[in-house]
Amino acid sequence: MQILPSKSPPEPALESASPDLLRRRSVATVLDVLVCYFGIESVLIAIFVELLPRHATTMGSRLFVWSVYLFVPIYLTYCFVLEWKYARTPGKSWMDLVVVTEKGDYPDLFACGLRNLFRYVDWLPVGYLLGWGVAKRSPTGQR
Repeated sequence: MQILPSKSPPEPALESASPDLLRRRSVATVLDVLVCYFGIESVLIAIFVELLPRHATTMGSRLFVWSVYLFVPIYLTYCFVLEWKYARTPGKSWMDLVVVTEKGDYPDLFACGLRNLFRYVDWLPVGYLLGWGVAKRSPTGQR
């Protein structure tokens, strides 16, 4: 299994863009969250604890709370960079998904920026449920 997506993503299958992909998209999101938290953020926390052990000790459980707060911008940056450079993240790659525009092109810098700005809505308490409902009703499976 390849960790990073290859520079040449697979050809998008636009006719397959349907609400049936919601399960695969959900699994890809969970995989990306796990990769980002345990593969990136936990390394940053370990570096912080190693460089500033006294400060980390006084923070106690607040260190975990801060890690949750910092996770959102780290995760959004992770998604933005990988979708812009490779048109997919490791989770999407493992689930054979690729990010494309409505025309079927790979996203450019602006499209990835806009797409990932809307991820902030997803992080609202009902955001994922709203996005799931919209994608389920959409004939193309888009939110």
